[in-house]
Amino acid sequence: MNEVTLCLLPELGDSLITKLDNAMGTLPQGGVLAVLHSTPLENVASFPGCHIVQYVCRPISGSIITETSYMLARIAALHDHAAGGSEAFYLWIGSNEGLPDLAGGIFETGDESASDAISLQTPTHSPTLAYDDHSSSEILEPAIARAEALGQRLLRVDERTFELRRRLAQLEAQQGYAGQSGGGQGFFDVPRTQHAWPLAQDQDLMPEKLDLYDRRVDDDVVLEGRKGQTFFSAFALESEKPDYDSCIEALNKTVPEATILTEGKPDVSIVIPVYGQLPYTLNCIESLFLHRTRYSIEIIIIDDCGPDKVTAQYIPQISKVRYHRQAVNGGFINSCNCGGDLAHGKFVLMLNNDTRVVENWLDALVETFDLFPNVGLVGSKMCYADGSLQEAGGILWRDGSAWNYGRNDDPNRPQYCHARQVDYISGCSLLLKTSLWNELQGFDKHYTPAYAEDADLCLRVAAAGYEVWFQPQSRVVHYEGKTGGTNTTSGTKAYQVTNLKKLFLRWREELEDHRPNAEAPYFERERKARKRILVIDSVTPTPNQDAGSVQTVLALRCARLLNYKTYFVPEDNWLFEPAYTPALMKEGIECGYAPFDVKFENYIRRYGWMFDIVLAYRVSVLERTHDLIRQYAPQAVLLYHVADLHYLRTEREAQLEGNQEKFREATLLKQKELNFITLADCTITHSTTEAEILSQELPDARVTVWPLMFDFFGTKSKFSERRDICFLGGYRHPPNVDAVKYFVKELFPLLREKISGIRFIIAGANPSHDVLALASSDVVVTGMVEDLREVFDKSRIFVCPLRVGAGAKGKIMSALSYGIPIVSTSVGVEGAGLQKDKHVLVADTAEDIIRDIVRLYNDEALWNLLSKNGQALMQEEFSTGMGIKQLKNAIDMGYRHKLGLA
Repeated sequence: MNEVTLCLLPELGDSLITKLDNAMGTLPQGGVLAVLHSTPLENVASFPGCHIVQYVCRPISGSIITETSYMLARIAALHDHAAGGSEAFYLWIGSNEGLPDLAGGIFETGDESASDAISLQTPTHSPTLAYDDHSSSEILEPAIARAEALGQRLLRVDERTFELRRRLAQLEAQQGYAGQSGGGQGFFDVPRTQHAWPLAQDQDLMPEKLDLYDRRVDDDVVLEGRKGQTFFSAFALESEKPDYDSCIEALNKTVPEATILTEGKPDVSIVIPVYGQLPYTLNCIESLFLHRTRYSIEIIIIDDCGPDKVTAQYIPQISKVRYHRQAVNGGFINSCNCGGDLAHGKFVLMLNNDTRVVENWLDALVETFDLFPNVGLVGSKMCYADGSLQEAGGILWRDGSAWNYGRNDDPNRPQYCHARQVDYISGCSLLLKTSLWNELQGFDKHYTPAYAEDADLCLRVAAAGYEVWFQPQSRVVHYEGKTGGTNTTSGTKAYQVTNLKKLFLRWREELEDHRPNAEAPYFERERKARKRILVIDSVTPTPNQDAGSVQTVLALRCARLLNYKTYFVPEDNWLFEPAYTPALMKEGIECGYAPFDVKFENYIRRYGWMFDIVLAYRVSVLERTHDLIRQYAPQAVLLYHVADLHYLRTEREAQLEGNQEKFREATLLKQKELNFITLADCTITHSTTEAEILSQELPDARVTVWPLMFDFFGTKSKFSERRDICFLGGYRHPPNVDAVKYFVKELFPLLREKISGIRFIIAGANPSHDVLALASSDVVVTGMVEDLREVFDKSRIFVCPLRVGAGAKGKIMSALSYGIPIVSTSVGVEGAGLQKDKHVLVADTAEDIIRDIVRLYNDEALWNLLSKNGQALMQEEFSTGMGIKQLKNAIDMGYRHKLGLA
């Protein structure tokens, strides 16, 4: 049994007990559902496949509090004073596997003759408590309060997660993974299971009303499509009598979100060739005016002497647009090249007029040049107005034929949503540096008037030594064919067939390595991917909330920079996280998420055969995935990243608290962690101290040190401009809670006496009630901080009063990267390779910590020395370049072991 779902509120239990068949359907195999209720036992139905035990508790006058452990769950059941008397409460326990005989831990009912007291399996270290109002109430009051608070939290969690469990069970049932376990590149493809897209299917549904499992990657495409509908309707643009005058007036009154230039040198020149179809051109311009971007732009409209007269009449009236009309109709290619000649920006962007740009469209395109150093050209994901996919990058086959990859499919599938190198990008929305555009002389007139010129340009970019990238975080709604049509047998579209033949004739030698048409599109979509790594952590990393997530993200980046096609999946929570998952995919990392992937076993069964390397973080993750990895990815080198030695941290907590139960927990953790270290091909730790410990515990283990990595930020504030002292941490981590409580209660009162007006800033995500309670006039609890500079550049000292913990500490390296000097305990800086009095000040007693803080706070020369040395160390020893080297070393070590050479 591996999971227990609890319902501890009788009123909720009475409702749940009538829907047991649905409730049991949400449980994983081996799970247990426990329900406290007041429905008589004879009225509770049983059903096939469910193993049931039931118990009765008749509370005595007053209250009963019971606290125990059942398998992995902590149960706290509270009956308040109003529940006293003879009323019976029942505990219903069900599972889809056989239940063991439960014994021990008798919970008194106050009736000596009762034989139906609640009985649960209870470890010897878990307390059992029964009392009435007349016994030890003063002693037990704190326990009552704690149990009540725990019970209420459990109830809230239960209510919030029950529906999600039901949805998750439905998604797993829809996957249809049974019997589908990899095979080979020739026939492999992703299953095309159909999933609802609520926002696209319900025009009245708003994003804030979406359930967690209903959020999709491209919800913004749907919202932008709605804006387009509103725009067309507002001015009757699709009617026989469009109101162009009012439309132009509205556009001129619009205050653009972007900086739009009509002269000078913008960051990006947006070239829009038009041939009639004024309503769509106006729709495109409106979306550009409303588009938020940090880059300045110019909008250049090239009118190719279209058949209508209204384009030439109305477009010049739009004040923020540069308009140029060709002398004669010369076709799409000639118009684009003309616009490129007129461009003043660092980048030139070709954009079809029958498009509407989606949020983050431009920033995602431009930032791709920073993410991938050799990029020459980058293009957007294109979706139809109904939300379906038009293109997620293009594939060129051996015979010169071309595919819009993913056409008409669900654009939210993971294979369409991460940046990758591609054969070509359609000219609907593509960006390159103006210098390269000029060097290549734009689109080749060999393909006049249109079609295949975009594929040819991409091939010429590649031939010049650059890369062509698809960036799906840049998206456009494309009303396809509004200018050139869609019929390849007539009109301009007929040139598509002829020009693809020209393309093949020019590039046939380069296409010889491509597969025949329609063979293995999953691999042809990114033909340059030659080696693959899967990274597994417990959840999707949240780098603005915890240092561990920062390291996971940087490790993914290192793998990509080692030219591995990089995949990430969470072991536990497969929810798509709009604030975090797209950030990974933008960098080229393919992520697994619901509803397309919802369980690690399903995922590794389907994809495991592809991976060369599997990197798993944390013992809790490897414990649940190790056997599956070895079964379905037997060829892969398994790297185990401990993050920190959990047993070492638990040992220290036990020692600090004098807690024998934690000592026993640490012993079990140690056995588990050491076992997985022996099973892995290579083990990674951030800490030199932990590496030394492991070399003594397991002399033959393959262990390597991968120091913490951090982006370098430097300092922008002088010593004299700073005032506060600060601490940074995530407060779901008990050592951080202990550290700030210890500092505020025992050290800060002494510090106030020595430094007048000093404040202590407690920064970081998820502050607990204990941490929030520390706030006062000179103790500030900020919660999560989006930009750490807001805290670090105002603080004179970073104090790290950790008393327990393990591993190298990310908070220390973050402070160093911002140039803020540190006073820390030994635990805070262990294993990081820092020198005392050169990079940090180290003290462990209250007296010594206060002395060092006062000295550093008042000594500007010492402050400048530590700041300078810390920044230099970060740049030299803790960069991404170092991380790439250490990851390569770990992979080499793992291969040696797997090949029997180590």
